[in-house]
Amino acid sequence: MLIIDCVVKDAIKVYQTYATVFETRLIESSKNLPNLSFNEVIFEIEDMQFHLFDANPQMGWQVPDPNAVQSMWFNIVVNDAHALFERAISAGFEVVVPLMKDEELGIWNSVVKDPFNYSWVIEQNIHEVDFSTRRQILNKRIQKLK
Repeated sequence: MLIIDCVVKDAIKVYQTYATVFETRLIESSKNLPNLSFNEVIFEIEDMQFHLFDANPQMGWQVPDPNAVQSMWFNIVVNDAHALFERAISAGFEVVVPLMKDEELGIWNSVVKDPFNYSWVIEQNIHEVDFSTRRQILNKRIQKLK
């Protein structure tokens, strides 16, 4: 099993936000337990388990730097990218790349950054594009940028 751990300022608040945007399944939460020194929430989006922890610098648990370029993101493939994109924007997510149709790659695609500085790629498949073809398309696009 793969579990993604995320450090945030307030795990309870972050989960509540995510639950309004994504289809989540709560597994455990410290919300109704005595607050010892930090909150934590364990939940699933699709079949991926997430574990949110409150920040704790003494333990080395740091929130993402809002000014740093994020080299990792969560890619969520859904049946309705438009609906998820709208829920994300309504919940305060920032648009990094607007939702757009890419017929050549066979997807609807967007990148958003949540209020907690984690990036999400929202994707909806339109039609299948094999790996080799996708690589060729992306290679051509990158070459044009040089």
